Formats: sequence, C-alpha cells, structure tokens
Amino acid sequence: MTALRRSRLLRGLAGLALVLLFMLHDLGLRPLPLLSSIDRQLYDGRQAALDPAPDPRIVIVDVDAPRPDGRVDTALSPAGFAGLVERIFERGRPAVVGIGAPLLDAYPEGRLDPALVEVLDGRAAVLGYRLTAARGELRSEGIDPQVVLSRSEAAERGLPLAEVGPASAAPPAPTGAPAIASGFFNAFDGAGIDADGTLRALPMLALRGDDVYLSFGPSVLRLWLGDATLSARDDGLTLTGTRGSIRIAVSQGYTAMVPFAGRRGRDVSRFRYVAARDILEGRADFAAFDDRIVLLGSSLPRLADLRRTPVSEAYPGIEVHAALIAGALDERIKRRPAEAGTVSAATTLVAGGALALALPALGPIGTVLACGVALLTLIGGNVIAYSNFHLVLPLAAGVAAVALLAVFNLVFGYLAEGRSRQAVLRLFGEYLSPAVVEQMASDPVRWQIAESRNAELTILFADIRGFTRMAESMDPAALRDYLNTVFTGLSNIIHWHGGTVDKYIGDAVMAFWGAPVDDPEHAEHAVEAAIAMQQEARRMSANFVMRGLPPLTIGIGINTGLARVGDMGSEVRRTYTALGDAVNLASRLESLTKRYDVPIMVGEATVRAVRRHRFDELVPALIDGRTEPVRVYAPVMPAPATADDTDETRERARPRGFVQAAGNNKDNGGSVPTGALHEGTGPRV
Repeated sequence: MTALRRSRLLRGLAGLALVLLFMLHDLGLRPLPLLSSIDRQLYDGRQAALDPAPDPRIVIVDVDAPRPDGRVDTALSPAGFAGLVERIFERGRPAVVGIGAPLLDAYPEGRLDPALVEVLDGRAAVLGYRLTAARGELRSEGIDPQVVLSRSEAAERGLPLAEVGPASAAPPAPTGAPAIASGFFNAFDGAGIDADGTLRALPMLALRGDDVYLSFGPSVLRLWLGDATLSARDDGLTLTGTRGSIRIAVSQGYTAMVPFAGRRGRDVSRFRYVAARDILEGRADFAAFDDRIVLLGSSLPRLADLRRTPVSEAYPGIEVHAALIAGALDERIKRRPAEAGTVSAATTLVAGGALALALPALGPIGTVLACGVALLTLIGGNVIAYSNFHLVLPLAAGVAAVALLAVFNLVFGYLAEGRSRQAVLRLFGEYLSPAVVEQMASDPVRWQIAESRNAELTILFADIRGFTRMAESMDPAALRDYLNTVFTGLSNIIHWHGGTVDKYIGDAVMAFWGAPVDDPEHAEHAVEAAIAMQQEARRMSANFVMRGLPPLTIGIGINTGLARVGDMGSEVRRTYTALGDAVNLASRLESLTKRYDVPIMVGEATVRAVRRHRFDELVPALIDGRTEPVRVYAPVMPAPATADDTDETRERARPRGFVQAAGNNKDNGGSVPTGALHEGTGPRV
C-alpha cells in the first residue's frame, strides 16, 4: 500500500470514528449535551418564527388581570368564584369551560365550595388537578380524577406512558359531584419538561399505580366534541363525538408537542383575554363566549402558574393548554417519535459515512462542495419532515458530523499538503525548473513519489571533452568556476526544454525527459535541448577564450527506451534517478561522439520517435555486451546561412563515419531509411 493510500485510509477511518460518536449521541448511548441543546434551540426557533394568528375559538378568563391603575385583583372568594363561573355559563353560553388547577389550589385546604359544585353540576365543565406521586395530592376535595384505562389495558396497547408514582391505599369517596369531568393539569420531568427546564409538551395520559388518567386538554376537547369516545393508540389519541373526530399525535412519554407560535410578551397573545372583574361587573362582551372554549386561569405569578416555554420565559400555564387545544383542533401538532434517534443515527451514518470515505480523495473545493450538498440535503430533509409530515427529528448531530468532517479534512489536507509540498520541493527542486516545481507543488498529492516505476524516457548525457587536461593546467578555484558556469548554462537549457537534471558526474551531466512530468514528445524535446546545448557551448567557449580560459567542447549522447525511474537509493541518501539499459546505452553513445567526431549521437529508438529533425545515419557501433552492432545517428545541426554555403561545403561538414541516408522527417513518416550501409562497423565501446 502506498503512502498516499495509507494516509487516505487513516483519514477515512478517523472520519468514521467521528460519525460513530455522533451516532451514539443520536441513539442515546452517549449523549452530548451541547448537541441536545442545539436541537432544542432549533425547535424553539421554529416555534418563535411562526405567525401568532389570533384564534377566536378559545377565550381565556384572567382571574388575576391587572387593573388600569396598576392594582391587581385579589383572589376571588369561593362564593365569588362560583358566581363568576355561573355568569359565564348563563350569559356567555360557552361550549365548555375548563378551570385550571392553580385556581382550585387557592381554595382553603383544596376543598371545593358547594356553591361551585352546584354551578358545575350537569354542565360541560372540566376541573384541573395536579397528578403527583403523593396520594394526598392525587385529588382535590370534590374532584374525582377520572380513570380512562387500567395498567394492563395500556400495556396491551403498547402505550409508552409516563409513570407518576406507585399506587397506595384507595382514595376516599369524593364529596363533590362525580359527574364533573376532570383532567390533570401538570407536566412532568422527562414527560413534557425537558432537561433544560423548558416546557415543550404536555402528557396526554399518565400512569399512576394501576390506573391511567387523562390530561386537562383532551378532557376539554372530549366535552367540546360532545361527550366523545376516546381511543388510545401508541402513535396518537383519537377523540370522536357529535362534532367530529380529533386525533392528537403523541411523542415520547405519550406527550403532545405544544404548538406555540411567535414570541410572547406579557401583553401579547394569540388568544383573547377577558378580565374576571369585567365579567362580574357586566362590562364583558358575553357574545365572545358563545359556543367557545372558555378557560379560566391566571396571567400573574401569584398562583405560580407561569411556565418557561420556547417562546417566553414566563408563559401562563392556562395559555399552554389553550395552545395545545388549538393545535389539536387544527390537527397540526408535531410528533417527536421514539424512533427519532434511530432515524437520525441512520441519516448520520449514510451522509457522514459517505463523506468520511470520499473526502480524503477530494481537494479543498471538492470537500466544500460535497459537504455543502450534504448539509443542504440534511437540512432540507429535516425541514420537509417537519413541514410536510409533522415530525420533529434531531438535526444537530448530522450537521455537526458533516461540519467536523469538512474541517477535519480541510485542516488535515492543508497540513498534509504543506508537508507534501515541501517534500516535492525537496525532491524535485534540484532536478526541474522552478516553474515546473512550483506547478507540481500546487498539487503535491498527485506528485508524491512513493515508489519507482517503469516509464519510457529519453536520456541525455553531456560530457566536457579534454577535461583531464583542463584539470591538470587550471587552478582548482578557476576550474570550479569554469564547471559551475558550464553546468549552469546546460542545466538552464535542460529545464527550458522540460527536462529533468538527474545528476552531475565529474565533468558530465545526466538528464532525462518523460518523468516525473509526463511528456508525449520527450524525444523531440531532448534532441532540441541537445542542439541548444551545443549552441550554448559555442557561445560559452568564445567567452572563455576571450578570458584566457580553455575553449569548451561537449559531446552529447541521447537514447530512448524503457527505464526504471523514481526516488531510489539507501536509507542514508536517496535521489530521484533513472536506471536501465536505455540509460547505459545513452552513456555509451556520449562516449562515441569523440571517436565519431560528432557533437551529438542519437540512438535508433530516439530517431524513430522524432518528427521535427533530420538525422544522418552513422556507421553502426559495437557496444560491449551486445552481439549486434547498434545503429547510431547524428542530427543535422543548423548552421547560419552564408553566400559560400554550397553543397560541397555542406558535404565536408558531414560527420566522419557518415553513411548516406535520407534523414528522418515529416515526409518519410518517421521511419529510419536503410540507405547504403558502410561495410564493417564503427569503433567498439
């Protein structure tokens, strides 16, 4: 496995580990409080963003409404409260009246006034009570908490009920009228009240001991529908009466998500509030109560009936029930199913898992685009589930997984790319031109050389002729400067023609074309570079002679063939180089240039690959280790045109050992002509 693949595999595994962490959160096996808080805030934001359109179907009678002068009505006496309820029924003719538990709690010792019991007798009224674990608080005097199911019946139907507490001794017989409907008014921790203390839902049914009790809201709706029958299933509560049927979708703990709407200030409500004093003093518009649902409650803290909700820090408890009833009437109550965590975990696995495996192979732009598409998909799917299917599903874990995967891969990619860039610069900075190295460093992953490879290359060797005599006659410092000048000039030409400088060997330089950057015309470029190097050598030689230094003559050998190229060497020192028979033959051809008296000698494979140059075929050469002579060629060197440039002078300029042969050009399709070969062979090397 290459280093690049190993790096991508490790990044993929690290990404999958992140995805697994978020899946454990979704499944509830390892909750992350921050993500849970984000999901709650997202839900609250949706509630606050809704339009709080007025709802005339529900009227709230505020027993503690403040007066215009700022004073607040004190609690009504039992007789006064009974008179208030009687006036609402007689003059307003409501469909049903619901009385919140905090109002009844204000009665001395929780005992209902007989006058109130008489007013409610036979009328569509619902009394709220607090359902707690303590038997003494199970009922207010005169209120009979109605049992709608037994524990065994709830178990048979698979109802996921919240359990309040164990049963104790049977309660005493109620002193009030048992025909008065009732419903528990309060929510419980984990069943309506979330971990942050915010009330977002209300339980519809609750289990206490062996009995199942009905909540205040459904009890009100039951009477409003006309003594409706109740059908409880694991996914919802259905009420069916003479007015029709209402289905309340339920969530975990058999709770219903309260559909709040809009930010609520103290004086802002979607429901109509009527002050109790206005009713008692006859100033109220009693027509507003006609066939309406009338709820009695308090808007001030005196009765401790203010709740923290998604849309307000102090939301009247009676209005919470009003919002639930309104949502049930419109059948727009959202559902947070028990399997929501499993659905979210599966979504996180699909989206996050795919990204974890794909992102290591993508660049920065691909990473941003892929993660952007994933985020849009997750958010869009969640919005569709919420708006079209009324499902409240977790979103934070999936979004966090995608975001962290993006950051992780971008940061890791940046750091890894930085290391790779430096590695590319270190590896190729000495071999290639700065422009090519910079281009490679811009995409370092592509150019990371993990191991050598076979490639067709064109190899060039250039050697300074007569160097031994130079070394004997020149000062070492001057010889060093001489070599530096020569190698700099030749290397610049190699780089200019896209070649790779392999190494300097004494007074020779080795270069090749075709790696690390692919070059389909590597043979053409090598020959062009060799011709340019000879021209540059003549220019440098003239300059050296003017300075009193030895003239410069170089011989160049070029060959094309399969070679092993890559980063090779020992554990102590490595270098990017090429090895193989094609390399050895190029070196031998360079040695033959002096004996053939040609500036450049080219192998047959190179000649076959070149289209833009003409070649003269030389006498075949015997190479040690080869049984057959090797056909060798010399490119026709360009020369400045002069008036004396005749066919005879051009003929004299041909290299020694020339065999008459038409050179390779565009007309002959690149084939090497046989011509009339010289009898015998050239020198052996």
